[in-house]
Amino acid sequence: MYNSIATGIGTLKGPLHGGANERVVAMLKEIGSPDAVEEFMMKALAEKRKIMGFGHRVYKAYDPRAKILKEYAKKLTGREDSILVDTAIKVEEVMMRELSEKGIYPNVDFYSGFAYKAIGIPTDLFTPIFAMSRVSGWVGHVLEYRAKNRIFRPRAAYVGPENVQYTPIEERN
Repeated sequence: MYNSIATGIGTLKGPLHGGANERVVAMLKEIGSPDAVEEFMMKALAEKRKIMGFGHRVYKAYDPRAKILKEYAKKLTGREDSILVDTAIKVEEVMMRELSEKGIYPNVDFYSGFAYKAIGIPTDLFTPIFAMSRVSGWVGHVLEYRAKNRIFRPRAAYVGPENVQYTPIEERN
């Protein structure tokens, strides 16, 4: 169990996975405003620069989590970050125009930083929060692996009950 959790945390080391949402915020600050997006993005794409927050190994369409977080980014962002959100939306427009035919769409990292910032989480804690939110899932996978003695792949489809009403433990007895 401990090794599985440590391995999950270890996969978040480095700039491409765990640090992606931090680097999205840094990129948006570097761009500065929606008016500067077109020039910045065309130069970055010509230089084959990695654009953080785009692409996913499993989702070859628009990441459904990104759609949700995009709407929250618009609603939750304060005045000082509204330029960043507007810049992000313009970056998405350019990327969709230039790379959607290659299956490169926004992923959860592209907009998650805005949700974190809105609730007061400092940028350097984005990756630890990301990891903490996944620990219960990692534990669940380990329990499934042990019970069935097989590895489950991330492309598995959920077949359990839907729309189940949550009942707190104290009300179940």
